[in-house]
Amino acid sequence: MNVRPQVILGLALVCLWPALATAEDDTPTHIADLTVTASAVDWQDGEVSEGRTRRYSGWNLAEALDGLPGVWAVRRSASGAEPVIRGLGWERVRTTLGAVPLYGACPGRMDPPATYLSAANAGQISLFRQGGGAGPGGTGGAIHADPDFERPADAAPGLTVFGDVGYESARNGTAFLVGAEGGSDRLDTRATLGGRQTYDYEAPDGTGVPSEMTNLSTGLSLGWRPTDTSRLWTAGSYVREDDVDFPAMPMDNIETDFWALNAGWRADYAGRTLRQARITAGFSGVNHFMDNSRKSTRARMKNETNAETRTTGVVADVLLVPGDRTEIRTGVDATGLKRDALRSRQVVATGQTFWDRLWPDARQTTLSPFARLTRALGETTRLSLDGRLDLYASEARAADAASLGGLTVREQYVRFYGDEAAETDRDETLGSLALKLERPFGERTSAHVRVGYSSRAAGVTERYYAFGPAPGGFQIGNPTLQAEKKWEGEAGLVRSCERMTLVANLWYAGLTDFILPTVVARMDVNGDGNPDNIKGFLNVDAALYGGELGLEYRATPRWVLPLTLSYVRGRNTTDDRNLPEMPPLTGTLDVRWLAHEGTRTWLTAGCYAAWDQDKIDPLFPEDTTPGYVIYHLRAEGALSENLSVLAEVDNLFDRLYTDHLTREALTATASLTPGQEIPMPGRSLILRARWSF
Repeated sequence: MNVRPQVILGLALVCLWPALATAEDDTPTHIADLTVTASAVDWQDGEVSEGRTRRYSGWNLAEALDGLPGVWAVRRSASGAEPVIRGLGWERVRTTLGAVPLYGACPGRMDPPATYLSAANAGQISLFRQGGGAGPGGTGGAIHADPDFERPADAAPGLTVFGDVGYESARNGTAFLVGAEGGSDRLDTRATLGGRQTYDYEAPDGTGVPSEMTNLSTGLSLGWRPTDTSRLWTAGSYVREDDVDFPAMPMDNIETDFWALNAGWRADYAGRTLRQARITAGFSGVNHFMDNSRKSTRARMKNETNAETRTTGVVADVLLVPGDRTEIRTGVDATGLKRDALRSRQVVATGQTFWDRLWPDARQTTLSPFARLTRALGETTRLSLDGRLDLYASEARAADAASLGGLTVREQYVRFYGDEAAETDRDETLGSLALKLERPFGERTSAHVRVGYSSRAAGVTERYYAFGPAPGGFQIGNPTLQAEKKWEGEAGLVRSCERMTLVANLWYAGLTDFILPTVVARMDVNGDGNPDNIKGFLNVDAALYGGELGLEYRATPRWVLPLTLSYVRGRNTTDDRNLPEMPPLTGTLDVRWLAHEGTRTWLTAGCYAAWDQDKIDPLFPEDTTPGYVIYHLRAEGALSENLSVLAEVDNLFDRLYTDHLTREALTATASLTPGQEIPMPGRSLILRARWSF
């Protein structure tokens, strides 16, 4: 599959454009208001469809979003997915729940924040692929979950009880979700409880892959309208994870507790310049315990780590409508982050125990005034201008705590980055600005262009990770890192007609002071006579570009063919080499048939394809990955008004393949050897049933 992705995208557009140009349809189409069939993919930014979240209701949010156009995931375990949007991941992708920015508690990122969200506690999900979309720091885009359950004001009183059960044969996994939602004239309520249990799997070649995990999550939302124009609400969630195997990490997750609480108030004012006022505040916490009891290294060294993360957030804004054509939403938000982690190392032969700080009681706070101006230019054209100012304060309160080799954390910083690294605390003034123009051309075509600037301060791990083991060797944060700045441009097109809808985006991003994870030294740290990779973080300049193509061809009212393509290319322009962890060109193609209109029963045959990825950074380090195609069959429909079912066979031909963004095995575990690529599951039967009354 050694095909140039630019050729694929170009040929697809050239071949399809004549059909689009000659089709007839009298229905006006606007870029933010497309009507497509049940098979449609979430091609554009904004709210993720209920169909997508429902299909993946037994999975976490990171898994559910993986595979959307422009969205991939780095996997450190079968379920530990870290979203990557247009080639950028890590903390560049900002994940928020209500007003609270979410962070995991594992220093090695075995628990990316999106893995704590699911259909049981996330609420409405929105996805933004551009930088600066939802708060400070999101140069790689944003994922926002709104946990507030609000029914339409004219909804009839009542209560709906629902349930969802699922089975996945490859991991012998089961999942369930039960809940109730409804309310009265003044009250809204939703309560859910969900769980998931999976076990190890065998790849098609017989390789055993540790994949066990147990998850329980719950959510509760309450809303009250004291008057017709005001509303109070609160929403909380809790997640418990136990015994999660991580073959790409030096330790496994033994137990983790996550909780979050948000509360808000809103008032609406009809017919006035001030149309709305809102305030939302919340907090979240994660307690995370991991050890190496299931690793081969346990015979020599017993390792245990207790880590915790605490976050707070508040946002207050108002909506102003000074004229018929202008809207302004302006306000201020503030966030606080605290991360601390302590690891113990016990030498089995001698019984000696050492204590190391991994996060040295690190803190990061922001205060950000912001404004968004939306103005109609003429009857159809719309202009949007977004801006915010971000005031950062970062500190490491335990920088003088003990670290490896008898040095303090601060002394380790100086050891690898020089005397300047002794100063750990920093205040920074950053911000973002974006301009977007949307315009329809005729009745069937809309286009948009967007230019923007965003920035982020170095994250707690990038700046303050205290010298310690990490995948591929050891890792050390860099307090001298400059803030990352990103300039980006995007052009998009939507063309819709009776038989076809096409969405295409092309984009480019230039970054200065890009925070690059890379090897900064090689030395024998653990005394085994072999030099170890010391991974750190350096500022470089970088460039990324790519595009997404979404197409839905409706041959007849019963036959639908959706297709997507996603491509990204990243270069380290300072050192003239590739950026690490860049996803390959990927695409999907389905053939869907409406077998029975009364029950909305769809039969689907399709595939997911990934091209060869040889654009790698050996200093990360990472290896090339061959391309692959996996096929699936799916049937879904309603057996009755209250019961719908889904049956799917994934990886139909039991293909042996490796996802490029899945990290390699770190230690000998099950039948995996150190450094081995971790194969993905083989053929799997997936069954789901959802009911409500």
